[in-house]
Amino acid sequence: MKQILPAALLLCVCSLPAQNLPPIICGNSVLEHKMHEHFPELEATFRQTFDQAKAAQNPVADRMPYTVNVVFHVVWKFPEENLPDSVILNQLQVLNEDYNRLNADTGNLRAVFQPFAGSPNIQFNLAGIERVQTNAEFDINLFDPGILPNLKSSANGGSDAWDPNQYLNIWICNIRPLTIGGITLAQILGFAFPPIGLSNWPPDVSAPTPGQDGVALDYHVVGRNNPNPIDNPTGTGTLVVRGRTASHEVGHYLGLRHIWGDGGLFGPNQCDQSDGIDDTPFANSQTEFNCDITRNTCPNIEPPYGANVPDMIENFMDYASEDCMNTFTAGQAMLMRSVLEGPRNGLLQPIVRTQELAPTLTFDIQPNPASTSFLLRFEKPEHEPVQVTLIDASGRIAKIWTNITGASDLSLAGVPDGLYVLHIHTQQGFAVKKLVVKHQ
Repeated sequence: MKQILPAALLLCVCSLPAQNLPPIICGNSVLEHKMHEHFPELEATFRQTFDQAKAAQNPVADRMPYTVNVVFHVVWKFPEENLPDSVILNQLQVLNEDYNRLNADTGNLRAVFQPFAGSPNIQFNLAGIERVQTNAEFDINLFDPGILPNLKSSANGGSDAWDPNQYLNIWICNIRPLTIGGITLAQILGFAFPPIGLSNWPPDVSAPTPGQDGVALDYHVVGRNNPNPIDNPTGTGTLVVRGRTASHEVGHYLGLRHIWGDGGLFGPNQCDQSDGIDDTPFANSQTEFNCDITRNTCPNIEPPYGANVPDMIENFMDYASEDCMNTFTAGQAMLMRSVLEGPRNGLLQPIVRTQELAPTLTFDIQPNPASTSFLLRFEKPEHEPVQVTLIDASGRIAKIWTNITGASDLSLAGVPDGLYVLHIHTQQGFAVKKLVVKHQ
């Protein structure tokens, strides 16, 4: 039985210290420190939830697709932080690819790991996009028990969560680097709270409220088509961004630990520390944002693969470069599905809220079903841009039309038969309609 350690929740980039500075603390250690320092009772709750999810694994249910409704909260101060819908929708596509093993780079998984690859079979449905312009700034404070609480509060310059029992809330903002005395210790790319039954937070600690449950991402690392570069901590140019920070953080949200087991608070990890998943190989530390396939930090430990197995840098729960991440193991997939069947089962309930456009804006599509094209008719304020996105049943983007004005005939050339969701985006809001495509 692998050892279970407290959850580590942050994917980070650590700045490189000068020779006379002490070692830098990476973001996962920062949050682990905060949990131990301020919320000592949470560790037992994390462990209990994790053990219950593992015990409840259901191989029969593993064949069923699960759908999770997602709300993106874009909280921005400067224009570059207000990511366009095309980036948000691309991020949704990445999640749907990675969580259904439909990503194009699955073939890059090395042969030793291929028998253990698995698909969570989880679909992510876009339920809404909230945009909030703010003057607030979002800092990680090592000595404050809060973890960006203002990001998740409309009253404090952020955006209130949609019901966290039914929606996966993903906040996007500029996460400012962790600094002490003007010295940058770490740049946090994202964080997520692991599953704790929302009604079972320890009553006598200042733990985050249910309204803070979800995922937070720095705006630089959202989507494959993000126009905002970020420096690689290794000093080798810009960081590779493929939307995998979200895949990693949603993994934490659904119960996964880092594959090297997270280790001690500020000391080195060891090969006897584990993520609690039986089919992930051991590693004694994180990969440093590269694709080093020679890395083998625990050669004398025998996972199910046998002895002398290299580190699984392809796993989404490592810190490898995003262009070599491509896989969850079958054990990781089953654990996440068990979490959805257990502590996060509210996410699987029928949707109860859809963000609507302002009453002054109405639209209609004809014909429906459609074959070669359809007519979109709507009323909108003059000069307001409108974007229309067609998304298939798996969450993939089939077509995007931008700068639509008035009544428009939109071509369905190249779009296969099937059920689609038409997303209408304006500065006023967001709405959806179903569209059936049936070529004659």
